[in-house]
Amino acid sequence: MSRLDELKDQLKTSLQTTWERIQESEAYNQLNDKYQNLSPSGQKVAQVVTAVVLAGIVFYSPISQLQVSGELLTQFEEKRTLIRDLFKTYRDSSGGLQMAPAPQAGELISTVQNSLSSSRLIPEQIVSVNTSEAEGRLIPANLQQAVVEVKLAKLNLRQIVDIGAQLANISQAVKVKDMFMQANAELAGYFDVTYKLYALKVPEPLPEPAPEPVNPKKKKSSEGEE
Repeated sequence: MSRLDELKDQLKTSLQTTWERIQESEAYNQLNDKYQNLSPSGQKVAQVVTAVVLAGIVFYSPISQLQVSGELLTQFEEKRTLIRDLFKTYRDSSGGLQMAPAPQAGELISTVQNSLSSSRLIPEQIVSVNTSEAEGRLIPANLQQAVVEVKLAKLNLRQIVDIGAQLANISQAVKVKDMFMQANAELAGYFDVTYKLYALKVPEPLPEPAPEPVNPKKKKSSEGEE
């Protein structure tokens, strides 16, 4: 005998035992007595009602499970859409505040030289514009892209302020971290000034995730509703 036949026999035995217990119960006997006292039409109605109740009991569990599954699926899709909207909002807000990358050392030196040229300085006032070593621990080394040192001579106070402002406005990712001043030995009221510019490493913008694949069935369903 196969395993399937054994299971069928076990199920049949179990149902038969359960049916015998039901027949032996007091409630069943009372209902059976009432059923026997009904008219033929009343018995047919009772049979129909009993069949409907039994069918409802049999199909209630699968139907309820389908409803619960449908509700859970709807909640999942709503939460997934909400999360994607939150990520999109975050990317948009981050994109609006995204800092432009800092120029490389050579490009920064060229920009500084052009800025000094527009300040109408004479050649002897521009001592040097070169790369330099970082100093201090205020800016971590992993955030530094380049350090440029600008040495100028014989500047008055107005020139010191104006040139400092020009250098600070080169880029949002370029900061004037240090400025050293000392009185010029030849001209009273004039100063020799050294500016130190730090070009910062700007993090790469977050990559936009791939668009969600469109379910053809869902797309057809939405077009049909329209």
